Amino acid sequence: MAPNDMHPSQVAGMHYEGEKFHSARGTGAISKNLPLSEVNRHCIPEDCWVALNGKVYDLSEFMDRHPGGPTTILAWAGKDASKFFNEIHKGVKIDSYLRPESYLGDLGVDESLMSEEFWHTLREARIVEVREEIDRVLSQTADNFHKADSIPRLLQDKKTDPQLKTKLQRLETQKRAALDSEDYVKAMDVKKEIERILADQAHAHLHDVPLDIPNVSGGIPLSEVARHNKPHDCWIAINKTVYDLTDFLLHHPEQRNSILAWAGRDASPMYDKIPGRFPSKQWMDFFMRSEWKMGDVGTEPPKDPAMEQLKQLHDELRRLEGPSKEDIEAAKTAVKVPGKTDAPTLSEESRFPKLAEISAGKELPFFTRAEVAKHTTADEPYMIIHNRVYNLKPLIGSHPGGDDILLTKAGTDATKDFEVFEHSEKARVQRDRDMLVGQLVPGENTDWSAEATVAQVVGEEISEVGRYMKYKVTDVAVAAVGWYIYKTLQNTKPLSQFTYSRALRHLHLIM
Repeated sequence: MAPNDMHPSQVAGMHYEGEKFHSARGTGAISKNLPLSEVNRHCIPEDCWVALNGKVYDLSEFMDRHPGGPTTILAWAGKDASKFFNEIHKGVKIDSYLRPESYLGDLGVDESLMSEEFWHTLREARIVEVREEIDRVLSQTADNFHKADSIPRLLQDKKTDPQLKTKLQRLETQKRAALDSEDYVKAMDVKKEIERILADQAHAHLHDVPLDIPNVSGGIPLSEVARHNKPHDCWIAINKTVYDLTDFLLHHPEQRNSILAWAGRDASPMYDKIPGRFPSKQWMDFFMRSEWKMGDVGTEPPKDPAMEQLKQLHDELRRLEGPSKEDIEAAKTAVKVPGKTDAPTLSEESRFPKLAEISAGKELPFFTRAEVAKHTTADEPYMIIHNRVYNLKPLIGSHPGGDDILLTKAGTDATKDFEVFEHSEKARVQRDRDMLVGQLVPGENTDWSAEATVAQVVGEEISEVGRYMKYKVTDVAVAAVGWYIYKTLQNTKPLSQFTYSRALRHLHLIM
Protein backbone atom coordinates (compact mmCIF):
# COMPACT_ATOMS: atom_id res chain seq x y z
CA MET A 1 0.00 0.00 0.00
CA ALA A 2 1.44 3.39 -0.96
CA PRO A 3 1.85 6.01 1.80
CA ASN A 4 -0.66 8.29 0.08
CA ASP A 5 -3.28 5.53 0.40
CA MET A 6 -2.76 4.99 4.13
CA HIS A 7 -4.61 6.59 6.97
CA PRO A 8 -2.38 9.02 8.93
CA SER A 9 -2.79 7.01 12.12
CA GLN A 10 -1.27 4.03 10.32
CA VAL A 11 1.83 5.93 9.25
CA ALA A 12 2.65 8.61 11.82
CA GLY A 13 4.25 6.31 14.36
CA MET A 14 5.85 3.82 12.01
CA HIS A 15 9.55 3.23 11.35
CA TYR A 16 10.29 3.23 7.65
CA GLU A 17 13.71 2.96 5.99
CA GLY A 18 12.94 4.87 2.78
CA GLU A 19 12.42 8.33 4.24
CA LYS A 20 13.30 6.95 7.70
CA PHE A 21 10.22 7.55 9.77
CA HIS A 22 11.40 7.40 13.37
CA SER A 23 10.62 8.75 16.79
CA ALA A 24 13.26 11.48 16.93
CA ARG A 25 12.49 14.97 18.18
CA GLY A 26 10.62 17.54 16.12
CA THR A 27 9.59 16.77 12.57
CA GLY A 28 12.07 13.87 12.52
CA ALA A 29 9.22 11.68 13.74
CA ILE A 30 7.67 12.13 10.29
CA SER A 31 10.62 12.14 7.89
CA LYS A 32 14.26 13.10 7.76
CA ASN A 33 13.44 15.33 4.76
CA LEU A 34 11.62 18.66 5.11
CA PRO A 35 9.63 20.46 2.42
CA LEU A 36 10.35 24.16 1.87
CA SER A 37 6.74 24.93 2.84
CA GLU A 38 7.56 23.61 6.33
CA VAL A 39 10.69 25.76 6.52
CA ASN A 40 8.59 28.79 5.54
CA ARG A 41 6.44 28.42 8.66
CA HIS A 42 9.38 28.79 11.08
CA CYS A 43 10.22 32.45 10.57
CA ILE A 44 10.38 34.16 13.98
CA PRO A 45 13.43 34.81 16.21
CA GLU A 46 12.53 32.05 18.68
CA ASP A 47 11.85 29.55 15.89
CA CYS A 48 14.15 30.43 12.99
CA TRP A 49 14.73 27.79 10.31
CA VAL A 50 16.94 28.44 7.28
CA ALA A 51 17.76 26.19 4.32
CA LEU A 52 21.43 26.14 3.24
CA ASN A 53 22.75 24.04 0.36
CA GLY A 54 20.11 21.34 0.60
CA LYS A 55 20.07 21.16 4.40
CA VAL A 56 17.71 22.70 6.95
CA TYR A 57 19.03 24.28 10.15
CA ASP A 58 17.41 25.77 13.24
CA LEU A 59 19.46 28.96 13.75
CA SER A 60 17.49 30.27 16.73
CA GLU A 61 20.36 29.53 19.13
CA PHE A 62 23.09 30.64 16.71
CA MET A 63 21.76 34.01 15.59
CA ASP A 64 22.85 35.97 18.69
CA ARG A 65 26.44 34.78 18.32
CA HIS A 66 26.50 35.20 14.54
CA PRO A 67 29.55 37.39 13.73
CA GLY A 68 27.46 39.49 11.37
CA GLY A 69 24.71 40.04 13.94
CA PRO A 70 21.29 38.39 14.32
CA THR A 71 19.39 40.68 11.95
CA THR A 72 21.05 39.21 8.86
CA ILE A 73 19.88 35.73 9.82
CA LEU A 74 16.36 36.95 10.61
CA ALA A 75 16.14 38.41 7.12
CA TRP A 76 16.33 34.82 5.80
CA ALA A 77 14.18 33.16 8.46
CA GLY A 78 11.95 30.55 6.82
CA LYS A 79 13.74 30.82 3.46
CA ASP A 80 16.42 29.16 1.34
CA ALA A 81 19.51 31.37 1.79
CA SER A 82 21.95 29.16 -0.15
CA LYS A 83 22.82 31.66 -2.89
CA PHE A 84 23.28 34.54 -0.48
CA PHE A 85 25.32 32.40 1.94
CA ASN A 86 27.64 31.07 -0.76
CA GLU A 87 28.34 34.57 -2.10
CA ILE A 88 29.27 35.88 1.37
CA HIS A 89 30.83 32.79 3.00
CA LYS A 90 32.56 30.99 0.16
CA GLY A 91 34.08 27.75 1.44
CA VAL A 92 32.78 28.15 5.01
CA LYS A 93 31.43 24.99 6.67
CA ILE A 94 28.44 26.18 8.68
CA ASP A 95 28.26 22.94 10.68
CA SER A 96 31.50 23.80 12.50
CA TYR A 97 29.75 26.81 14.09
CA LEU A 98 26.49 25.09 15.04
CA ARG A 99 25.33 22.69 17.72
CA PRO A 100 24.71 19.18 16.37
CA GLU A 101 21.00 19.50 17.17
CA SER A 102 20.74 22.57 14.91
CA TYR A 103 20.69 20.31 11.84
CA LEU A 104 17.06 19.31 11.27
CA GLY A 105 17.19 17.35 8.02
CA ASP A 106 17.57 17.58 4.26
CA LEU A 107 15.52 19.97 2.16
CA GLY A 108 12.84 18.51 -0.07
CA VAL A 109 10.50 15.53 0.17
CA ASP A 110 11.00 12.50 -2.06
CA GLU A 111 7.93 12.71 -4.30
CA SER A 112 8.22 9.00 -5.11
CA LEU A 113 7.52 8.24 -1.46
CA MET A 114 5.01 10.90 -0.46
CA SER A 115 3.59 14.19 -1.63
CA GLU A 116 4.18 17.45 0.18
CA GLU A 117 0.50 17.61 1.14
CA PHE A 118 0.67 14.14 2.67
CA TRP A 119 3.78 15.17 4.63
CA HIS A 120 1.71 17.88 6.32
CA THR A 121 -1.07 15.35 6.93
CA LEU A 122 1.45 13.22 8.80
CA ARG A 123 2.60 16.28 10.73
CA GLU A 124 -0.93 16.99 11.92
CA ALA A 125 -1.40 13.36 12.91
CA ARG A 126 1.85 13.45 14.86
CA ILE A 127 0.68 16.60 16.71
CA VAL A 128 -2.34 14.63 17.98
CA GLU A 129 -0.07 11.79 19.12
CA VAL A 130 2.31 14.13 20.99
CA ARG A 131 -0.52 15.91 22.78
CA GLU A 132 -1.92 12.59 23.93
CA GLU A 133 1.53 11.53 25.15
CA ILE A 134 1.93 14.80 27.08
CA ASP A 135 -1.42 14.26 28.79
CA ARG A 136 -0.41 10.71 29.67
CA VAL A 137 2.92 11.77 31.22
CA LEU A 138 1.31 14.66 33.13
CA SER A 139 -1.27 12.28 34.61
CA GLN A 140 1.60 10.28 36.13
CA THR A 141 3.47 13.24 37.69
CA ALA A 142 2.78 15.43 40.69
CA ASP A 143 2.87 18.62 38.60
CA ASN A 144 -0.13 19.27 36.43
CA PHE A 145 1.78 21.36 33.87
CA HIS A 146 5.29 21.86 32.48
CA LYS A 147 7.07 25.21 32.94
CA ALA A 148 9.34 26.76 30.33
CA ASP A 149 13.02 26.72 31.33
CA SER A 150 14.43 29.16 28.75
CA ILE A 151 13.50 32.51 27.20
CA PRO A 152 12.72 31.05 23.73
CA ARG A 153 10.50 28.35 25.26
CA LEU A 154 8.76 30.95 27.42
CA LEU A 155 8.05 33.17 24.40
CA GLN A 156 6.63 30.21 22.47
CA ASP A 157 4.53 28.95 25.36
CA LYS A 158 0.88 29.66 24.57
CA LYS A 159 0.13 29.94 28.31
CA THR A 160 2.58 32.83 28.82
CA ASP A 161 0.94 36.04 30.02
CA PRO A 162 0.48 38.34 26.94
CA GLN A 163 1.81 41.41 28.75
CA LEU A 164 4.90 39.56 29.94
CA LYS A 165 5.40 38.18 26.44
CA THR A 166 5.21 41.67 24.92
CA LYS A 167 7.79 43.01 27.38
CA LEU A 168 10.17 40.15 26.71
CA GLN A 169 9.81 40.44 22.93
CA ARG A 170 10.53 44.18 23.12
CA LEU A 171 13.66 43.58 25.20
CA GLU A 172 14.82 40.74 22.96
CA THR A 173 14.51 43.11 19.98
CA GLN A 174 16.62 45.69 21.82
CA LYS A 175 19.21 43.02 22.58
CA ARG A 176 19.45 42.01 18.91
CA ALA A 177 19.86 45.66 17.90
CA ALA A 178 22.71 45.97 20.42
CA LEU A 179 24.37 42.83 19.04
CA ASP A 180 24.03 44.16 15.48
CA SER A 181 25.92 47.30 16.51
CA GLU A 182 28.43 45.24 18.53
CA ASP A 183 27.39 47.05 21.70
CA TYR A 184 27.85 44.09 24.03
CA VAL A 185 27.61 46.24 27.17
CA LYS A 186 24.12 47.33 26.11
CA ALA A 187 23.21 43.70 25.33
CA MET A 188 24.30 42.68 28.83
CA ASP A 189 22.18 45.48 30.35
CA VAL A 190 19.16 44.20 28.42
CA LYS A 191 19.86 40.66 29.65
CA LYS A 192 19.90 41.90 33.26
CA GLU A 193 16.60 43.74 32.70
CA ILE A 194 15.02 40.52 31.39
CA GLU A 195 16.24 38.63 34.43
CA ARG A 196 14.88 41.35 36.72
CA ILE A 197 11.41 41.06 35.17
CA LEU A 198 11.42 37.27 35.38
CA ALA A 199 12.56 37.38 39.01
CA ASP A 200 9.60 39.57 39.97
CA GLN A 201 7.11 37.82 42.23
CA ALA A 202 4.35 38.33 39.70
CA HIS A 203 6.18 36.15 37.16
CA ALA A 204 8.66 33.96 39.06
CA HIS A 205 6.13 31.17 39.65
CA LEU A 206 5.22 30.93 35.95
CA HIS A 207 8.58 29.66 34.65
CA ASP A 208 11.69 27.66 35.47
CA VAL A 209 14.18 29.90 33.63
CA PRO A 210 17.48 29.86 35.60
CA LEU A 211 18.33 33.39 36.71
CA ASP A 212 21.20 32.98 39.17
CA ILE A 213 24.69 31.54 38.76
CA PRO A 214 24.68 28.30 40.74
CA ASN A 215 27.06 27.51 43.59
CA VAL A 216 30.33 26.46 41.92
CA SER A 217 31.80 24.70 44.95
CA GLY A 218 30.74 21.37 43.50
CA GLY A 219 31.73 22.33 39.96
CA ILE A 220 29.81 23.82 37.04
CA PRO A 221 27.85 21.31 34.94
CA LEU A 222 28.05 21.66 31.17
CA SER A 223 24.29 22.25 31.08
CA GLU A 224 24.95 25.52 32.95
CA VAL A 225 27.81 26.41 30.61
CA ALA A 226 25.43 25.94 27.67
CA ARG A 227 23.25 28.81 28.95
CA HIS A 228 26.12 31.28 28.52
CA ASN A 229 26.52 31.12 24.74
CA LYS A 230 26.31 34.75 23.59
CA PRO A 231 28.92 37.42 22.79
CA HIS A 232 27.82 39.38 25.88
CA ASP A 233 27.77 36.26 28.09
CA CYS A 234 30.35 33.76 26.89
CA TRP A 235 31.47 30.76 28.93
CA ILE A 236 33.65 27.99 27.51
CA ALA A 237 34.94 24.78 29.10
CA ILE A 238 38.57 23.87 28.35
CA ASN A 239 40.26 20.84 29.90
CA LYS A 240 37.73 20.45 32.73
CA THR A 241 37.84 24.18 33.62
CA VAL A 242 35.15 26.78 32.85
CA TYR A 243 36.20 30.27 31.73
CA ASP A 244 34.19 33.46 31.22
CA LEU A 245 35.62 35.03 28.04
CA THR A 246 33.07 37.86 27.76
CA ASP A 247 35.61 40.55 28.62
CA PHE A 248 38.12 39.10 26.13
CA LEU A 249 35.57 39.35 23.30
CA LEU A 250 35.01 43.04 24.08
CA HIS A 251 38.68 43.86 23.55
CA HIS A 252 39.63 41.35 20.84
CA PRO A 253 37.06 41.50 18.03
CA GLU A 254 39.51 39.86 15.62
CA GLN A 255 39.16 36.56 17.52
CA ARG A 256 35.38 36.51 17.95
CA ASN A 257 34.74 33.97 15.21
CA SER A 258 36.94 31.23 16.66
CA ILE A 259 35.73 31.80 20.22
CA LEU A 260 32.01 32.21 19.54
CA ALA A 261 32.05 28.91 17.65
CA TRP A 262 32.58 27.28 21.07
CA ALA A 263 30.51 29.62 23.24
CA GLY A 264 28.57 27.60 25.81
CA ARG A 265 30.39 24.37 24.89
CA ASP A 266 33.34 22.18 25.85
CA ALA A 267 36.21 23.11 23.52
CA SER A 268 38.57 20.46 24.90
CA PRO A 269 38.40 18.26 21.74
CA MET A 270 39.98 21.14 19.78
CA TYR A 271 42.72 21.84 22.34
CA ASP A 272 46.13 22.31 20.68
CA LYS A 273 44.82 21.16 17.30
CA ILE A 274 46.06 24.48 15.82
CA PRO A 275 49.10 25.80 17.72
CA GLY A 276 48.80 29.47 18.62
CA ARG A 277 45.10 29.62 17.90
CA PHE A 278 42.19 29.27 20.29
CA PRO A 279 42.08 26.88 22.10
CA SER A 280 45.76 25.96 22.43
CA LYS A 281 48.44 25.99 25.14
CA GLN A 282 50.21 28.94 23.48
CA TRP A 283 46.96 30.89 23.33
CA MET A 284 46.16 30.10 26.97
CA ASP A 285 49.62 31.14 28.15
CA PHE A 286 49.50 34.42 26.26
CA PHE A 287 45.88 35.57 26.65
CA MET A 288 44.21 33.78 29.57
CA ARG A 289 43.78 35.61 32.87
CA SER A 290 43.22 34.03 36.26
CA GLU A 291 40.11 36.17 36.94
CA TRP A 292 38.34 34.62 33.96
CA LYS A 293 38.32 31.21 35.61
CA MET A 294 34.80 30.42 36.86
CA GLY A 295 35.46 26.96 38.33
CA ASP A 296 35.90 23.33 37.43
CA VAL A 297 33.49 21.34 35.28
CA GLY A 298 31.12 19.43 37.56
CA THR A 299 28.80 16.52 37.20
CA GLU A 300 25.28 17.02 35.91
CA PRO A 301 22.62 17.30 38.63
CA PRO A 302 20.07 14.47 38.81
CA LYS A 303 17.07 14.97 36.57
CA ASP A 304 13.52 13.74 36.86
CA PRO A 305 13.00 11.35 33.90
CA ALA A 306 9.35 12.33 33.61
CA MET A 307 10.19 16.06 33.45
CA GLU A 308 12.89 15.41 30.85
CA GLN A 309 10.40 13.45 28.78
CA LEU A 310 7.90 16.29 29.09
CA LYS A 311 10.53 18.79 27.96
CA GLN A 312 11.31 16.73 24.86
CA LEU A 313 7.63 16.27 24.05
CA HIS A 314 6.93 20.00 24.41
CA ASP A 315 9.92 20.83 22.19
CA GLU A 316 8.65 18.39 19.58
CA LEU A 317 5.16 19.84 19.77
CA ARG A 318 6.48 23.39 19.31
CA ARG A 319 8.41 22.33 16.23
CA LEU A 320 5.47 20.49 14.74
CA GLU A 321 2.98 23.28 15.38
CA GLY A 322 5.32 26.12 14.45
CA PRO A 323 4.66 29.75 15.39
CA SER A 324 1.13 31.10 15.36
CA LYS A 325 -0.01 33.74 12.87
CA GLU A 326 -0.06 36.26 15.72
CA ASP A 327 3.57 35.49 16.59
CA ILE A 328 4.62 35.83 12.95
CA GLU A 329 2.88 39.19 12.57
CA ALA A 330 4.40 40.44 15.84
CA ALA A 331 7.87 39.37 14.67
CA LYS A 332 7.46 41.14 11.32
CA THR A 333 6.66 44.43 13.01
CA ALA A 334 9.48 44.09 15.55
CA VAL A 335 12.31 42.86 13.32
CA LYS A 336 14.20 45.26 11.11
CA VAL A 337 15.26 43.52 7.91
CA PRO A 338 18.76 44.39 6.62
CA GLY A 339 18.63 46.34 3.41
CA LYS A 340 15.43 48.11 4.39
CA THR A 341 15.66 51.49 6.09
CA ASP A 342 13.26 54.15 7.23
CA ALA A 343 15.90 56.88 7.14
CA PRO A 344 14.80 59.89 5.05
CA THR A 345 18.27 60.13 3.47
CA LEU A 346 20.97 57.68 2.55
CA SER A 347 23.97 59.97 2.80
CA GLU A 348 26.38 58.16 5.09
CA GLU A 349 27.66 61.29 6.81
CA SER A 350 24.14 62.51 7.47
CA ARG A 351 23.35 59.24 9.25
CA PHE A 352 26.70 59.03 11.05
CA PRO A 353 27.94 62.57 11.91
CA LYS A 354 31.17 61.31 13.54
CA LEU A 355 32.51 60.37 10.10
CA ALA A 356 32.78 64.03 9.11
CA GLU A 357 35.04 64.69 12.10
CA ILE A 358 37.56 62.07 10.98
CA SER A 359 38.03 63.37 7.44
CA ALA A 360 37.81 67.07 8.37
CA GLY A 361 40.89 68.96 7.19
CA LYS A 362 42.34 65.99 5.30
CA GLU A 363 43.38 66.35 1.66
CA LEU A 364 42.42 62.99 0.19
CA PRO A 365 43.95 62.01 -3.17
CA PHE A 366 41.61 61.30 -6.08
CA PHE A 367 41.24 57.89 -7.71
CA THR A 368 39.40 56.81 -10.83
CA ARG A 369 37.39 53.60 -10.77
CA ALA A 370 39.85 52.11 -13.25
CA GLU A 371 42.73 52.78 -10.86
CA VAL A 372 40.88 51.18 -7.96
CA ALA A 373 40.10 48.12 -10.11
CA LYS A 374 43.85 47.38 -10.36
CA HIS A 375 44.18 46.86 -6.60
CA THR A 376 42.73 43.39 -6.08
CA THR A 377 45.51 41.46 -4.30
CA ALA A 378 45.67 40.57 -0.61
CA ASP A 379 48.66 42.92 -0.26
CA GLU A 380 46.69 45.93 -1.46
CA PRO A 381 42.93 45.26 -1.65
CA TYR A 382 41.18 48.54 -2.47
CA MET A 383 37.42 49.02 -2.25
CA ILE A 384 35.00 51.84 -2.97
CA ILE A 385 32.34 52.60 -0.34
CA HIS A 386 30.17 55.72 -0.61
CA ASN A 387 32.54 57.28 -3.18
CA ARG A 388 35.56 56.88 -0.92
CA VAL A 389 38.50 54.55 -1.46
CA TYR A 390 39.75 52.21 1.28
CA ASN A 391 42.76 49.94 1.61
CA LEU A 392 41.41 46.88 3.42
CA LYS A 393 44.75 45.26 4.22
CA PRO A 394 44.46 46.03 8.00
CA LEU A 395 41.18 44.08 7.96
CA ILE A 396 42.62 40.93 6.39
CA GLY A 397 42.64 38.16 8.99
CA SER A 398 40.25 39.89 11.39
CA HIS A 399 37.09 40.59 9.38
CA PRO A 400 34.07 38.91 11.07
CA GLY A 401 32.75 37.79 7.69
CA GLY A 402 36.06 36.25 6.63
CA ASP A 403 38.73 37.30 4.11
CA ASP A 404 37.03 35.74 1.07
CA ILE A 405 34.23 38.29 1.04
CA LEU A 406 36.78 41.13 1.10
CA LEU A 407 38.98 39.74 -1.64
CA THR A 408 36.06 38.88 -3.95
CA LYS A 409 34.91 42.51 -3.76
CA ALA A 410 38.40 44.05 -3.96
CA GLY A 411 38.71 46.64 -6.72
CA THR A 412 34.95 47.22 -6.92
CA ASP A 413 32.28 49.52 -5.53
CA ALA A 414 30.92 47.55 -2.57
CA THR A 415 28.51 50.17 -1.20
CA LYS A 416 25.43 47.99 -1.71
CA ASP A 417 26.98 44.96 -0.01
CA PHE A 418 28.30 47.12 2.83
CA GLU A 419 24.88 48.62 3.55
CA VAL A 420 23.10 45.26 3.46
CA PHE A 421 24.88 44.31 6.69
CA GLU A 422 24.06 47.62 8.42
CA HIS A 423 27.51 48.20 9.93
CA SER A 424 27.47 50.17 13.16
CA GLU A 425 28.75 53.72 13.51
CA LYS A 426 31.64 52.36 15.56
CA ALA A 427 32.67 50.06 12.70
CA ARG A 428 32.39 52.90 10.15
CA VAL A 429 34.48 55.24 12.29
CA GLN A 430 37.17 52.60 12.68
CA ARG A 431 37.04 51.99 8.92
CA ASP A 432 37.63 55.67 8.08
CA ARG A 433 40.29 56.09 10.77
CA ASP A 434 42.39 53.06 9.76
CA MET A 435 41.72 52.39 6.07
CA LEU A 436 40.65 55.57 4.23
CA VAL A 437 43.19 56.34 1.48
CA GLY A 438 41.34 58.54 -1.00
CA GLN A 439 38.15 59.49 -2.82
CA LEU A 440 36.70 59.05 -6.30
CA VAL A 441 37.10 61.81 -8.88
CA PRO A 442 33.89 63.93 -8.82
CA GLY A 443 32.92 62.90 -12.33
CA GLU A 444 32.67 59.22 -11.31
CA ASN A 445 30.75 59.70 -8.06
CA THR A 446 27.47 57.86 -7.50
CA ASP A 447 24.64 59.90 -6.00
CA TRP A 448 23.97 58.41 -2.56
CA SER A 449 22.43 61.65 -1.31
CA ALA A 450 18.85 62.41 -0.30
CA GLU A 451 17.69 62.23 -3.92
CA ALA A 452 18.83 58.62 -4.18
CA THR A 453 16.23 55.96 -3.47
CA VAL A 454 16.62 53.07 -1.12
CA ALA A 455 16.72 50.70 -4.05
CA GLN A 456 19.87 52.40 -5.38
CA VAL A 457 21.84 51.51 -2.27
CA VAL A 458 20.55 48.16 -1.17
CA GLY A 459 18.36 47.03 -4.04
CA GLU A 460 14.70 46.15 -3.68
CA GLU A 461 13.90 42.52 -2.96
CA ILE A 462 12.03 41.20 -5.96
CA SER A 463 9.12 38.98 -5.08
CA GLU A 464 8.79 35.54 -6.62
CA VAL A 465 5.75 36.71 -8.60
CA GLY A 466 7.64 39.77 -9.82
CA ARG A 467 10.61 37.69 -10.90
CA TYR A 468 8.30 35.22 -12.67
CA MET A 469 6.50 38.02 -14.54
CA LYS A 470 9.80 39.62 -15.51
CA TYR A 471 10.99 36.41 -17.15
CA LYS A 472 7.61 35.80 -18.82
CA VAL A 473 7.55 39.30 -20.33
CA THR A 474 11.01 38.67 -21.77
CA ASP A 475 9.88 35.33 -23.22
CA VAL A 476 6.82 36.92 -24.82
CA ALA A 477 8.92 39.72 -26.34
CA VAL A 478 11.39 37.25 -27.86
CA ALA A 479 8.56 35.11 -29.21
CA ALA A 480 6.84 38.16 -30.75
CA VAL A 481 10.04 39.24 -32.55
CA GLY A 482 10.56 35.70 -33.83
CA TRP A 483 6.96 35.48 -35.08
CA TYR A 484 7.27 38.85 -36.87
CA ILE A 485 10.47 37.82 -38.65
CA TYR A 486 8.94 34.47 -39.65
CA LYS A 487 5.81 36.09 -41.08
CA THR A 488 7.83 38.73 -42.90
CA LEU A 489 9.99 36.12 -44.60
CA GLN A 490 6.97 33.93 -45.39
CA ASN A 491 5.08 36.76 -47.14
CA THR A 492 8.07 38.03 -49.13
CA LYS A 493 7.45 37.47 -52.84
CA PRO A 494 10.32 36.72 -55.24
CA LEU A 495 11.28 39.54 -57.61
CA SER A 496 9.71 39.33 -61.06
CA GLN A 497 11.92 39.00 -64.12
CA PHE A 498 10.99 42.53 -65.21
CA THR A 499 11.84 44.07 -61.85
CA TYR A 500 15.07 42.10 -61.69
CA SER A 501 16.14 43.33 -65.17
CA ARG A 502 15.39 46.98 -64.37
CA ALA A 503 17.38 46.72 -61.17
CA LEU A 504 20.41 45.40 -63.03
CA ARG A 505 20.23 48.23 -65.60
CA HIS A 506 20.06 50.87 -62.89
CA LEU A 507 22.96 49.28 -61.10
CA HIS A 508 24.96 49.26 -64.34
CA LEU A 509 24.30 53.00 -64.92
CA ILE A 510 25.32 53.86 -61.40
CA MET A 511 28.56 52.02 -61.77
